[in-house]
Parts: sequence; structure tokens; C-alpha cells
Amino acid sequence: MADSARDSDAILAAARSTLNQQRAGGRRVQGAIGQRSAAIRREAQWRQLRKIMVALIAGLALIGMGSFILHAISTVLVVVVLALIAVTVLALGRQVTVKIPKLEDLRKAPAKTLVGNTQLWLEAQRPALPAPALNLVGQIGGQLDLLGTQLDKLDESTPAVAQVRTLVGQNLPDLVNAYTAIPQPLRGQKQGDASPDEQLAASLGRISTEIDSVTRQLAEGSIDNLAIQTRFLDYKYGGDEVSKG
Repeated sequence: MADSARDSDAILAAARSTLNQQRAGGRRVQGAIGQRSAAIRREAQWRQLRKIMVALIAGLALIGMGSFILHAISTVLVVVVLALIAVTVLALGRQVTVKIPKLEDLRKAPAKTLVGNTQLWLEAQRPALPAPALNLVGQIGGQLDLLGTQLDKLDESTPAVAQVRTLVGQNLPDLVNAYTAIPQPLRGQKQGDASPDEQLAASLGRISTEIDSVTRQLAEGSIDNLAIQTRFLDYKYGGDEVSKG
């Protein structure tokens, strides 16, 4: 019985540690580029935690039921149940998975979920991006939170929402996708005046400026006059010279 008691203490300690991580925001939330994507990740962690707690309660209930039927606590039963609980807790607690939106999801996302979904998508692209672009992605993540605050006030049918969705849910992801489609060895090589790495950073900078401008216009109530500049889209990212390189 001493061994089973130690196993029980270890499992409860692990569950307590997981709970403390959720209260602190969770380990993986630290990688979020915005408050909305962080909130989505925290919700996923809480769902995982609830599954762990259900497994613990079910295991303890099984022990209690077995004890009632056998009129005594069976050491074998306790050990087996605790082992099953341990496996379940480890399996559930090993990794918190968050579904990364697909591009078509971003382009159709309601205004209230557009920002968080775009932040999640950008976070998933970071391993393929160069250092200067990573700084801009972090900056854009914060700007998207401010933009989201303005979008929350708009009706879904407002033309401004459709324009913002095009900028944030289509133009921005298309830019990043165009960069990642370039073979990795070519991304740092200059083609003309700039390399794809430099072109990506410059284009992200333009989008960052545009997001800031749109947010200001919406905050000032200039919905009817909202004009999103898309001149940067005329530039074919990573053009023929890169593909030939």
C-alpha cells in the first residue's frame, strides 16, 4: 500500500503542477505574438486540463467502486487504476495541441475571430522566416490586437470588415506564403537590389504601416472613408529572377 500511496501522491503532484502552469498562462502561450492567440492557446490548455481532471476523478471513482464491491481496498486494483491514471495524465499533458487555421479559414473568418486566427497562423510560420521578419511579425501581432478591438465594434456586414479581412486574412498570408515557396538556399541571395529575405522584411513593414493606418481610421470612426492601400501587392514577390536562380 505504501507504493500505491506514493504513486497517488506523484500523480496528484503532476496534476497540481499542470494546474499551476495553466494559471501562469501555460508554457506554450509564451510563444504567442498577440493577446488573442494567447487566449486561444490558454483555452486549449484548459480543455486539456479538464480532460486530466476527468481522468483523475474517474480513476478515484473506480477505486471507490471496486472497494465497495470487494468490501476492502484491493492493492492490485489500486495499483492498476493508478497506473492507468498515470498513463492518461502523461498522454494528455505531454502536448497541448492548437488547431492552426488554414488559409481558406482566414479568408472566411468572422471579424471577431479573424485577428486571433491570423496570429495563430503567423506563429506557425515563424520557423521558416528570417530574423528581421520575425521582429516584424511580433510587431504585427501586437498591432492586430489593437485592430481587433476596433473590429469588435463593427457589424459583420460593414464594407470595412471585408476590406480588413482582405488585408489581414489574405494579403498578409499570401505574402508569407510567397516567401516560403522560394527554395531556402535562394532566400538570402540578392536578386537585383534585394534578396527575398530583405524583400519580405520590406513588405511586412508596409503591411505593418497599413494595419496601423486602418486601426487609426476605425478608431476615429472614419469607416466610410476607409481606404486600404494595396500598392505593395503590385510587386510580384520573389519574381522570375529568383525562380531562375
